[in-house]
Amino acid sequence: MRTILTLVLAAAVAVLVSAAYNSFFAERTDAQLNVSASVAAHAADTVSNPEIDREDRILGDENAKVTILEYSSLTCPHCAQFHAEGYRHLKSTYIDTGKVRLVFRDFPLDELALRAAALAECVPPGRYFPFLQLLFEGQSSWARTDQPLVELVRLGQLAGLGQDRAAECLQAEPGLEKIIKERLVGQETYQIDSTPSFIIDGRKYPGILTADELDEILAPLLG
Repeated sequence: MRTILTLVLAAAVAVLVSAAYNSFFAERTDAQLNVSASVAAHAADTVSNPEIDREDRILGDENAKVTILEYSSLTCPHCAQFHAEGYRHLKSTYIDTGKVRLVFRDFPLDELALRAAALAECVPPGRYFPFLQLLFEGQSSWARTDQPLVELVRLGQLAGLGQDRAAECLQAEPGLEKIIKERLVGQETYQIDSTPSFIIDGRKYPGILTADELDEILAPLLG
């Protein structure tokens, strides 16, 4: 019975997709939505230092010397690779020791990433970053299935959301609009055009950052 209900809920979510969100992605060119394929060189363009919003999701000490702003898409394979590799080094070496704080902002490359981000917004604050890791680590499973919304509802339940609440979050317009606005700010203010992208000390670093690259960037900033 629960399986049938889950399928019904997921189907309802799919039916209720807003035309506004469809047109948002349809109007973007392939180049604008392209995931960065290069992991070799990172052209560090100078950008304005980001203002941290009270609604931002932040991991780390608020008094940390360095703030890293990450723009990622939950369906982006390169973002998943960063979170499987460089992120672990960043967290254990810099975030957990109070040297760096990480601000995560969504930059969805497709509607499924938008829906997954909306689901994450509903997760309690203390579980938000662990839930992001769950989504990135399991990306090849939930994002590549024939019924990704069903899988997202199931993952939402693992994070403590009820089945109905998880399904509701996937279609809640306030959450979806917040994420779209977040993406537009990244695109227009910081010229984000690929994921993952990072802003560190007023410089933009597109592409996957390895542990060695993070060390090289952060060493002079931390003294």
